[in-house]
Amino acid sequence: MIEPLSVYFEHCEPDWQVPSSRTNNHILLLITEGSLLYVVDGQSHALRKGDVLFIPQGVVRQAYKHTNEAHEMYAAHFRYQGDGEQLPLLSDFRLRYAHPYNADYFTMRFSLLSQHWLRKSACSNTICHGILLELLALLNEEADSPSLPSKSYNLVLHLQTYILEHYREPLPVAELAALVERTPNYVSSIFRRATGQTLSDYIQQIRISAARDLLTNSRMNIGEISEFLGFCEQSYFNKVFKKVTGTLPSAYMKEKVQVWKELD
Repeated sequence: MIEPLSVYFEHCEPDWQVPSSRTNNHILLLITEGSLLYVVDGQSHALRKGDVLFIPQGVVRQAYKHTNEAHEMYAAHFRYQGDGEQLPLLSDFRLRYAHPYNADYFTMRFSLLSQHWLRKSACSNTICHGILLELLALLNEEADSPSLPSKSYNLVLHLQTYILEHYREPLPVAELAALVERTPNYVSSIFRRATGQTLSDYIQQIRISAARDLLTNSRMNIGEISEFLGFCEQSYFNKVFKKVTGTLPSAYMKEKVQVWKELD
């Protein structure tokens, strides 16, 4: 369980600093404005707007301004006891850094975390645990992304987000490449390297996931679902559905009807 000890938003003037000391708990930082220099176990980290830093318990840290401008940040100090929640970050207690493409989402979630921490309701600890776990997981995913520079990884995340929001539309590789101002060959290569899938396979997987939900929970027939999801022909929809799931849409519907009957 993640036990938050202090969560706050801080406006720091140019003379702000943190003296050198050993941390008694874990710290998660999000810089929302300006810049600062953080030194952890002798290694310097220049942080700027949008940067996220996890500082593990037990390290020696020091921080100070290296410009004459103020900065702003969110900070969460917390303890953790558990089996790691399947997050290396909570198991190996190593520093993690990322500059996520979705920094606005981090800011929104950190703001909500701060509100719940200050509210001190009966469910505050559980809610704060959930939000902190999400933020740590997102940081861990970006910081430990295999063999890709952060800019390339953020590019892939941007493409995935766009696909999730537009999967019902035609999504040619040329259009996706133009979206991130790269060549189609580069985008195809970097996406496969990051995900192990081609762009086409990823888009099909998203569409078929939506199709399975519609087959189970809507009154639309197979032809309507095929058209709704942007397939040019129902025969092609059937082919892709079987490729992804191992069965045809008609057989999938029959299986679900049988499950409902057994549950009744």
